[in-house]
Amino acid sequence: MTRSDKQLSLLRSVRAKLLLVLAVLSLPLLVVSLIQFNNYRRDLDEQASTTARIETTAAAGSLLAWLEDHPSYVARADAIPTDEAQALYARLHRDTASDAGTAIAVFDAQGRALKNPSSPSSIPATLNFTAQAGRGKWNDGVTRMTAMKRVEQFGWSVVVGVSVSENTTAGRSIFILTATWALVLLASILLGVWAVGRFTKPLRKLAATASTLGEGQLRERVAVETDDEVGALAQNFNVMASQLETKFGELQTQGAFIEEVLDGLPLGLAVLDERLIVRRANSTFAGYVNREAAALSGRGLYEAAAGMAVLSDIVEDVRRSRKPFVTYGLPLNLVARDREENADNAAGSFWDVTIWPTSARSAGRGDLILVLSEVSKRVRAEKLATSAFAAERTRAAELEGIINQMNEGVIIINRQGRYRVNPAGAKIIGRTPEEFRDGTEALIADMAFRDLHGRTLAAEEHPLSRALERREHLSGEQLEIIQADGEKRVVAMSATPLTGENGSPEGAVAVFRDITQEVKQHGELVSAYDRLREHDRLKSAFVSNIS
Repeated sequence: MTRSDKQLSLLRSVRAKLLLVLAVLSLPLLVVSLIQFNNYRRDLDEQASTTARIETTAAAGSLLAWLEDHPSYVARADAIPTDEAQALYARLHRDTASDAGTAIAVFDAQGRALKNPSSPSSIPATLNFTAQAGRGKWNDGVTRMTAMKRVEQFGWSVVVGVSVSENTTAGRSIFILTATWALVLLASILLGVWAVGRFTKPLRKLAATASTLGEGQLRERVAVETDDEVGALAQNFNVMASQLETKFGELQTQGAFIEEVLDGLPLGLAVLDERLIVRRANSTFAGYVNREAAALSGRGLYEAAAGMAVLSDIVEDVRRSRKPFVTYGLPLNLVARDREENADNAAGSFWDVTIWPTSARSAGRGDLILVLSEVSKRVRAEKLATSAFAAERTRAAELEGIINQMNEGVIIINRQGRYRVNPAGAKIIGRTPEEFRDGTEALIADMAFRDLHGRTLAAEEHPLSRALERREHLSGEQLEIIQADGEKRVVAMSATPLTGENGSPEGAVAVFRDITQEVKQHGELVSAYDRLREHDRLKSAFVSNIS
């Protein structure tokens, strides 16, 4: 390998890329940090300027109050005694709440400085200041953030200088922080270079082992050379490989179990590849086609089960559309027989057929799943049940026709409280079918019965209530009913409860007929008989009187 090839390999290596990423990430951090440090220094200067303006305003107010208290010194500043000057400066420092680094100077109306006995040199070198604070040098050689305010009433001025940012603790800390950050950044870069070099070799080994593992060699493991994160990664990789080996073994065991379950299923199951070659068939399917399960593998579908040829179009449609096909009770002969045998068995062979496309199409895993279930007995049972149900419906229709043709009224009530009234019953009650309300209670209320003495029966005394609730059997009870048009009729009613096979209440049935005419005729006969007896009595009395 030439030198240029070695350099090219170095530039393309993971180490070079990681170092480049480290440099790219560090440069913006450095720039942002320097900008932040500069902004922090400006904030400190702004803070000092604000402090100077505030303290200057406070000092001007304090000076105004002192001048108002000592008006004799306004025009003669040189006449102020030393103790008064010292008291004035002490008062100014106290009212401005200034620290030790703050300097205050007072000037009279002529611009002469009033010396501070405690600090004679604390005077600005120049008086080119305004209320807006700015940096200025004082006679003691210290540069301060200086602001001046004039007391307009007396013409005096006060100048306040506070420490600039670099002379404060916060200002000095910014330089310490910058130096510390630079050292940390340098150490981080060196540490990154060392870490990249340290990580490269174990990662290459780990990648090679992972490639070997991906080829199916699940027993491959990577050597754990360190006890740090890279070593933990290698150890976790080995744990993962062990788990994969274990899971693969479990999967093989589960596959064997599934094979056993499939062989024990009562359903015929066959797995077909994309060419409709049988890849796997269970014993039930083999029994359906009268072959051994091992003999079916590798055979075509229509060779293994010749009767499936009638579904060839459906099989092709499932292969093409990838939509499953399911049918029930399909008459089908899986094994080819002669015509006479086919004719004898055609009516007795019925199957549930399911053709299901797999999600992954491959010759090894299969393309279609064919599931067969013989349901001949079930189909015959369904046909018998259908015939019985049809016969039952016929008998029910005949019974309903007979009930509808009866002259007597019939009421049938089920256990849910729903009822049916035949046309004769509706006529006796005096209502049309549309006028009946839902529910047994509404029916009892609409059939307001009276006894033969004219007393209205309570709901619990109603024949239907007695048959439903008390389970009484009634026969031929004569009652009066008032029809909707007000006509009074007399009916003879019989009722009996209905009971299920287990003795549970199932409802009630009532039969009633209109005996109004019979009662009327009976009354006429009784009246005629009474008149006849009265005639006999009168005749006997007349004969007795004559004799």
